[in-house]
Amino acid sequence: MDDLELLSGMRADAPEPGVERLKALRVRALRRRRRFWMAPSLLAVGGALAAAVVVSGIGAPTQGTRPSVITGTVPMSAEAVLRQAAQVSERHAPAPAPRPDQWLYRKTLVKQPGEATAEVQEYWTRYDGTRQAVRQGQGPLEEHHHRPDPDDDDLSPRGYAARLAKLPTDPGRLLAHVKGDRHWATKPKEEAGLGEPPDARAFRVLSVYLEQEVPVPPRLQGAIFRALAEIPGVRVDSGVRDAAGRTGIGIAYEWGAPGVGTERDADGQVVARSYLVLDATTYEFLGRRVDYVRDYVINGDVVFTAGSFYASAEVAAGVVDEPGELPG
Repeated sequence: MDDLELLSGMRADAPEPGVERLKALRVRALRRRRRFWMAPSLLAVGGALAAAVVVSGIGAPTQGTRPSVITGTVPMSAEAVLRQAAQVSERHAPAPAPRPDQWLYRKTLVKQPGEATAEVQEYWTRYDGTRQAVRQGQGPLEEHHHRPDPDDDDLSPRGYAARLAKLPTDPGRLLAHVKGDRHWATKPKEEAGLGEPPDARAFRVLSVYLEQEVPVPPRLQGAIFRALAEIPGVRVDSGVRDAAGRTGIGIAYEWGAPGVGTERDADGQVVARSYLVLDATTYEFLGRRVDYVRDYVINGDVVFTAGSFYASAEVAAGVVDEPGELPG
């Protein structure tokens, strides 16, 4: 069982792990890949931690929590921004598909709360999904063989591209589809009988589509932005920074969704806000960010202090012929 499974699988009758153990699990899970070919994202960790909070009853802030921190972001009109993003995206040219034996390269920065510098993570994934290579920082290149498991939402890049190609490009049909699609289901919550609201599920799944290393077809990307504009509670802020320090626009779900929404305490005060960060001009995916605007408390202890943050950044990508090779 990995860190995400441990976090999400805790039962109400299980002994509560100490706060340092929970903090270590959260940080370690943020470093891991949810699926073998996906770069690290807050989606998985946020969903797992949310399930842990619901199932085990941990995570309620206590009295004395520090006040909210102003992060310097500025709210924008979600509908106007997302419709502009759709228009820009629809003008993009479709990306050519790699050969099955070629590799997708992705370089990511990951900034953990309280750490001074971001960690460099590099991934090479063969397009047919059979092999992957990983390098953490200045460490050695580690290559692995892999057999994708579609029944566990574990698709090869080629399989994921085929899935994207089948999605409807009409915003209304796309929105209806993602509200009921089993792909990327929050399985621990569903197994516990805790259904995810349809709008929250739609926002979360559309966010997953936008951050994939497989290019999203232009018409579909436009439909994703138009569908997001139809979801009540979607928030867009300017001035949101990724782990590389680049300033973009942040998209969040204000009513709460695992890993991509706003978390609140028992009094309704915002504790953390998770953003999907996009370039403010091209609307391409830059990374993810979580701002802890109040102390994040587990078992009565502060895990992440107000003003701290987690961020990732996609800084390079391309198609190469061998693992270890960099795009030209």
